[in-house]
Amino acid sequence: MRVWFVQQATEDSAFANLLFVCCQHLRRVMNKHRIMMVDMEVLGDRGVAVDCLEALRKTYNRHKSMLEIMTDLLAQARSCVREEEANTVKMNENN
Repeated sequence: MRVWFVQQATEDSAFANLLFVCCQHLRRVMNKHRIMMVDMEVLGDRGVAVDCLEALRKTYNRHKSMLEIMTDLLAQARSCVREEEANTVKMNENN
């Protein structure tokens, strides 16, 4: 039984780490998009730039929504890791 708790905590921890890395990557991408949007806004209304800017804004908003969901999921995953670690400690104390 003890092995299962340790294995589960390890898997949950790996999942939480993966989510953290994904969130960090998404933040970097969003920062690049923000910089590109500012640069494109400076260009003004010049043909295709308007369409590209609108597409970039839509992408940015989708990424923002995805980041909010992933951040909530990361908090839940970290909570599970703490709970599993507490269960492992309790099992070790009982044995």
